[in-house]
Amino acid sequence: MTSQPLIWLSGADPELLRACPHGERVKYAGLGGAVLTTSMLSALSCGFALNMAMDLPIPLCVLLALAWGAAIMNLDRWLISGTQRHATLRQNMLLAAPRVLLGVLIGLVVSTPLTLRVFQDEINAELRVMQREAQDSFARLLASDARFTRIPALSETVQTMQADLDRGPDVSGDPAVAQARTAYQAASKAHQEAADAVLCEQDGRCGSRQRGTGPSYQAKVRERNRLAQEKTESREVLAAAEKTAHGTRAGTLTRMRADLAATRETLAAAVAAKEAAQQEFGASEQENSGLLARMNALGRLGDKDLTMGLAHLVLILFLAAFEVLPVVFKILLGAGVPSVYDRLRDRKDELVHDRVAGEMGAEEDLAAYERQARQAAERASVDAYVQEVVEVQRQVASTVMQRWRQQQLSAARHDPSRFMVPPGDDDDTLVLGPALPHVPAQHNPNLP
Repeated sequence: MTSQPLIWLSGADPELLRACPHGERVKYAGLGGAVLTTSMLSALSCGFALNMAMDLPIPLCVLLALAWGAAIMNLDRWLISGTQRHATLRQNMLLAAPRVLLGVLIGLVVSTPLTLRVFQDEINAELRVMQREAQDSFARLLASDARFTRIPALSETVQTMQADLDRGPDVSGDPAVAQARTAYQAASKAHQEAADAVLCEQDGRCGSRQRGTGPSYQAKVRERNRLAQEKTESREVLAAAEKTAHGTRAGTLTRMRADLAATRETLAAAVAAKEAAQQEFGASEQENSGLLARMNALGRLGDKDLTMGLAHLVLILFLAAFEVLPVVFKILLGAGVPSVYDRLRDRKDELVHDRVAGEMGAEEDLAAYERQARQAAERASVDAYVQEVVEVQRQVASTVMQRWRQQQLSAARHDPSRFMVPPGDDDDTLVLGPALPHVPAQHNPNLP
């Protein structure tokens, strides 16, 4: 009794197996167990795939996985039930080939999520590497984006403008002021040198080497006074330049503050857009850990490491073989000498065929008999109808004839001359006048 569900999964006839040796029941119970195993693996694989690809809740994953397992179970049961034994090996192989190919395809689909689950740690590490590579590539892409290439220039402009604003009202950097200051410093230096030369000439330490206020001294004094006037004029030019520069600087500072605020807003908008793009891409990469990404990571691992690639190939083939196992097992059961179950099944098929064929023949004979009886009844009904019509026509004709006879006799008694035609010269025959009345013919339904 415990093997009944497995026998049902194998697609075998339980009634025939009860009449077979114990070994036959064991074989088909094993075949049903193979179907159950593949369906359980399919359900497990579907659960992993749903959890990895769609991140569904665990109860929903379990429910959908059970439904997928039931579908694979039904498909496998159909595959092995449709794989029947034939006379030759070639016929068996041709019949089994499409079922084996379908089983291999299903096996590859089922084994992929299980393989990804087995190598989950290695795949997660490779996914992190892939995410970093993608982020670096995206950063290089952003660096060449026209929207963000001006960020360094904007940053440098902001720093320069801020440094200029930090100087406040200082006009030392103004070109006119700098030029006037240079001229004033040169004039001041020349005046100082001329003043020193006057003192030196008066003391007799240089120049003419004569003490006192001689001609040489007077010439140096005049030079000193001239340079003093130039110094005074240079100071006035410097003061005027500084005054003009201070007025210009105030307006420049006002405009610079507005320009700095606008430049900072432009820079902040560009930086915010770049950071938003980076965060969006980073978030998408963090979420890019579904089934396809994991398969890609597993492929990269196989390309990098030959051992990893071989392990992946062996595991996926091993899991795929489980799905093909029921069909292959059924093919192996059909090879060689027909078993007791095969012979009983063929005999039952023949008996069922003969019984159904006999029932169909009996039904055809019964239908033919009923058709003939219906036709005979219809003919009998038509004959009776014709006889009745003929009898009615005879009675009508007889009635008309009797009435006409009475009318003619009565007329002949009252006026016999109406019915007499004078005979010819050599003919003494009595000829009656009026003919028989016309009796309309009755329509015969059997005549056209």
